Amino acid sequence: MPDFPRWSYPEEYDDMRNTLVVYGRDGMQLLVRLLVAAALLASAPASADSWMPAMQKTYLSSNKTVRLTVIPRDLEDQLSYFSDKVDGKEPAGQRKGGEPQARAILERRNGRAWTKIWQAPLANEVAPVSALVTNSASYVVTFDNWHSAGFGDNVVVIYRADGSQVRSMRLVDILPEDYIRALPTSVSSIWWSGEHALSNDGRQVELKVVIPNSRGAIDTPRGYLNVLIDLATGAVSLPSGAEWDAAMAAAAPLTARSKASEATWRAFAIAALTAPKDDKVADWRRYLYQAAKRLAPKNQNAMGFGPEWILPSENEPDFVERARDIRSIFTNWDKPDDLMFASPSAPEAMARTLKEGAESGVPGRLAGSRLFVALPEALAGDVRSALKSTGATVIVFDPSNPIPQRSETLREMGVAPDQAEAEATKAAAAAKQFEADAVRLEALASPAPAMSKSDDADTEEVMADVLDAAADHATEDIQRSDNPHD
Repeated sequence: MPDFPRWSYPEEYDDMRNTLVVYGRDGMQLLVRLLVAAALLASAPASADSWMPAMQKTYLSSNKTVRLTVIPRDLEDQLSYFSDKVDGKEPAGQRKGGEPQARAILERRNGRAWTKIWQAPLANEVAPVSALVTNSASYVVTFDNWHSAGFGDNVVVIYRADGSQVRSMRLVDILPEDYIRALPTSVSSIWWSGEHALSNDGRQVELKVVIPNSRGAIDTPRGYLNVLIDLATGAVSLPSGAEWDAAMAAAAPLTARSKASEATWRAFAIAALTAPKDDKVADWRRYLYQAAKRLAPKNQNAMGFGPEWILPSENEPDFVERARDIRSIFTNWDKPDDLMFASPSAPEAMARTLKEGAESGVPGRLAGSRLFVALPEALAGDVRSALKSTGATVIVFDPSNPIPQRSETLREMGVAPDQAEAEATKAAAAAKQFEADAVRLEALASPAPAMSKSDDADTEEVMADVLDAAADHATEDIQRSDNPHD
């Protein structure tokens, strides 16, 4: 199975991000929908991350005479927000009776009092990550979206003195797409920035844009580019000369490797699916998921990334427990879902375990679910018959037979079904060429700064800390009599 590309994630990766499946000892399912399915992402390219709940924040101008109070949309909690996102329910996670949308209040200090200049809704779904306000109160600038830095139509938003927008910008409105490909990512965000600042005259915002290191990870960057945006017009001015050339040279091999991963994924998605040649659990999980996608249309009853059970060899110490877990599904499972089963080392034991579970289970218990079972054809007949009593739709397939991609999926990818083999070969060749380009460009780029062990150990935290610092930089303790509006 190929590595997932960093830039264009397949649907499988989205589902894995949206669902975390935790199994108990008796096989009962605890399905907690979260944005980060870290337990299932050991081989994915992006890093896990965490976010504090969106909270009300106050940002002061540099001369302390103007303040902006950002009031987030009220969420029940993060879990409700992610659950609603999975279900397509909007506004996701909204607290009943709470703030219905993100808004801001801009005020000017008048002695010990504050006078409101404007109050207006913000472009962000929940809240921005940070903000700046000019001394003149002529402009407010917000940065990024809570829980999805670098994504969306409002990565940078400029507001006028009356609260109206000058411009709302995507990251591609600021930086070339090839450069964005090279920026460090996590499962939720593109960590593209450092601590932004306003010019002394209050007419421009100076964005601190990450210069990625050679690993493309969330760790100490090579440095930062200064990208200027005119506050009156929203016009972007990229740097030029040696600074820009060096940054592009640093990004180039990472961009090429991103394109190589993308082409590798495209080749895999187009070509017929084959079973892993080893018995690694992670490889078989991905195989089962892809097999289910190819063998049947998407199940609207399923609750996300379907649970899979890989039964180990009978000689393995956890065989008995895992077999017991599988048998318990037929008496305890109570959610319609796509359930997947395989045993590369012990297919006969898997067939026996499934039959025992079905025979001892509650008839009709799995109605609405689909059971995808990877077994040699010689074992398939008895298992199909035994599983009928569950009420589930049963799909048994032989892992020795390649599974072609669905015709509708190929067409969505711009591939005619009769050209699948040729297109897969073409994509694989492109992947090799991009990888060769990456190696060549890496040799040309200057070495990345050396990383200490402590830096390397904290790679998932550093960039998040940078944004946290940016968010808190302009926020100060204000005297009790000067508390922001509720």
